[in-house]
Amino acid sequence: MADALWILVANASRARLFSTDERAEKWDLREELFHEESRQRSVDLLNQPENPNAGTLRKPSAENEPNGRQSLEHDRFARQLAERLERGLNDRAYERLVIAAPPEFLGRLRKVISQRVHQHLMMDLRADYSNIPAQELPERIPII
Repeated sequence: MADALWILVANASRARLFSTDERAEKWDLREELFHEESRQRSVDLLNQPENPNAGTLRKPSAENEPNGRQSLEHDRFARQLAERLERGLNDRAYERLVIAAPPEFLGRLRKVISQRVHQHLMMDLRADYSNIPAQELPERIPII
């Protein structure tokens, strides 16, 4: 295996994927992923007219609700990250996995991560470290 340990630091719109060896002395940024739709939705929703569907009859759905649309985007990003973790496992890029994410997004990730990936998950942290500089993360995420 090229990298024994992967660390995913994520929130609903940004994720950084790091790799390190068994000693966890140096973390290397493998990939940074952004989900702009998760960020833009809240801004877009604030800019919508108060009643954009006046005069039309529409069946309510999660996609038509402001929070529902944003929630759907968060789910999409969680699935995208789960697929990335699955590919890494298939490529034998890691043996162990650590995930740090805010509680709500961590719950979404847990729901969509495969059983195979779960078996390699050694720790998950309910914390938003997405804006913490990379060099400070090893102090905040105790791996050893």
